[in-house]
Amino acid sequence: MRVVLGTTLSIFTVCAAFGQPAEPAPAFEVASVKANAAGAGGEGPGRGRETVTPSPAGITMKNVHLKSVIQWAYHLQAIQVSGPAWLDDNRYDIVAKTAGEVPTDQQRVMMQTLLAQRFKLVCHPETKDMPAYVLTVAKGGHKMKKAESEGEMEVKPGGSNRMVASFSKVTVAQLAEFASSPLQGVVVDQTGLKGGYDFTLDLSQLMGGGDFKPTGIDDMITLFIQAAKEQLGIIIEQKKVPAELLIVEHAEKIPVEN
Repeated sequence: MRVVLGTTLSIFTVCAAFGQPAEPAPAFEVASVKANAAGAGGEGPGRGRETVTPSPAGITMKNVHLKSVIQWAYHLQAIQVSGPAWLDDNRYDIVAKTAGEVPTDQQRVMMQTLLAQRFKLVCHPETKDMPAYVLTVAKGGHKMKKAESEGEMEVKPGGSNRMVASFSKVTVAQLAEFASSPLQGVVVDQTGLKGGYDFTLDLSQLMGGGDFKPTGIDDMITLFIQAAKEQLGIIIEQKKVPAELLIVEHAEKIPVEN
């Protein structure tokens, strides 16, 4: 079994620099790409949180690493993108608009075009056997509530309690993407579940009334796996699988002017 965590078409049509396409590559109607001066080296407000805000009419990215933009464009998790160290250092602001309403998957392809044009991105796919966290449904069934409406997923942190988050209209595939951060690895959805769900993940419930304090990534991984099983009815197991990777060969630090 080969695990492809992004859009298959996207990762195998990666980087138009390898040949001229038969037709013009899909592109945004207008796009602004700027280096985030406050986030490029040193300290300052620009060193804060990245924000990625998609909509049917385009996408706005603020304070993002180029690696994060590549992840979004090719629908990959962080561990699947490999390249120069600065991809995870320099930060940018990107505002891209479409001529009309365009589905997210199509906008990802448009972002690939933007990366090739503005950052001169050159990259290629590879397949590598690597450990991954595989999601399956527990024997008793899952405990998530089917979403009553459609639309973009919503994730709301639990205020001052960073161990709690509420999810709305989230597919299990999106949950797998979200879980790649706390699990620090590739996450594969093998549940077979379709559509969106509403649920809450509360890691603080598993901390014994405050007696247990996670001290490192291993503790956080254990908490997340336990919470997924007990609160969502989702089993997370680590297995070795063939995974698709994206290797960045070249990219420019300074994007082409708008």
